[in-house]
Amino acid sequence: MKKFDAINIEQSIIGSLISDNTLNFKLEELYEDLFTINIHKYILDVMKVLYKNNMAIDIQSVYTKLKDRYINIEISYLTDMVAIGENYSIDSHIRILKDKYLRREIIKNCTNLFQDLGDDEDMDLVVYNFEKRMREILNKNTQNYNDSVKDICERLLDYLENDEDMGIKFGVEYLDNIIGGLFKGELTTIAARSGVGKTALALQIMLNCVFQKKKVLFISREMSNEQVFMRNITKKTGISTKKMKNKQLEEDEWKLVIDTFKEYSSQNLMYINDKISTISALKRRIRELEPDLVIIDYVQLMNVESTMQNREREVASLSRELKNITLDFNIPVIQLSQLNDEMKDFRPWGERPMRDSKAIFHDSNNVVYIHEPVNSDFEDAIKAIGTNRDKVINSRKNGIKLVDLIVAKCRDGETGYRHYCYNGKRLHFQSINY
Repeated sequence: MKKFDAINIEQSIIGSLISDNTLNFKLEELYEDLFTINIHKYILDVMKVLYKNNMAIDIQSVYTKLKDRYINIEISYLTDMVAIGENYSIDSHIRILKDKYLRREIIKNCTNLFQDLGDDEDMDLVVYNFEKRMREILNKNTQNYNDSVKDICERLLDYLENDEDMGIKFGVEYLDNIIGGLFKGELTTIAARSGVGKTALALQIMLNCVFQKKKVLFISREMSNEQVFMRNITKKTGISTKKMKNKQLEEDEWKLVIDTFKEYSSQNLMYINDKISTISALKRRIRELEPDLVIIDYVQLMNVESTMQNREREVASLSRELKNITLDFNIPVIQLSQLNDEMKDFRPWGERPMRDSKAIFHDSNNVVYIHEPVNSDFEDAIKAIGTNRDKVINSRKNGIKLVDLIVAKCRDGETGYRHYCYNGKRLHFQSINY
């Protein structure tokens, strides 16, 4: 049944597992019957033993273990498999292998059924054995979803009793009050027009997460990782990124910068990546780092791995994949998004403002818009916070803006908005008491 073999897929999976030890957990999904080549079954067994004993899985380790079992294999065969391994495709390759296995076993079971019927075996016994074997085949390839009410109750009870398994705080008072925090399995979208401060808000949240001893992976498709980190220094010290770019630091400023370097380097909780542009690469990095939070800046700049009919479908696919990541890896994800220019100066609300795809709004558990009020919205804001109009206008000239933080969607709570002060020089959002 060569049609139902997948020797190249078997080799790619083994090669991926040998070359990338962050994928070792995938061994838990694999079993010998999935493989059709005996040497591949021996290699799988050796890798499982190494994995169980917390030992490195590499070419030399696997080769040595096989030799210890008197299994003859050329080391070049292992290196060839590593060369053809496609780490980013391991999930789809495992699905293909399981599908091939199912088809082989079902055909065998059906063949045995016909054989038994032809041999005039007892009809009831033949049907019983056929159905029993079919259940065994399907159950062996069934994933344990832990979706019974009993399993759910146990997990929920553990969550309620465990103080350590709480959500991560935004560190922005209004968002923490309305949304509650960043929770596992939730996708939060922060959207705004250009220059209003969505990246600044994301960085403020990242630094607050680091302060809570949480590891954060920040994916930047708009700036280099050095530029992003300079913004963090600005938030921490008040030294402008312009001065750092032009290398115009005074002696006391140099000290502040060096102290910031030491602080963040010693914590080692912040990872800023400007190379990742696809979902598969993002998943691979998440498996490597095991972060507590992932931030994407921003979703429209990510690349799809197969071209679709239109831009709307591409962005919708990216958003859906990011939502899946929150569930598959059990972590919160923040995606930043641009807004449509057609909204002009109107306060954004609902799904319509999202650029390229409304799916961004629908996929999200929480949606936060940042809006700079103008005209009547501006006048209403001044009255609400009880300040002088000229004072706000003069502050704007100095880079300090009056903005609205709008919770346009919160699946577990209320929606609304609150006026905030955005200090562009410090890249910081400050609450206003009113």
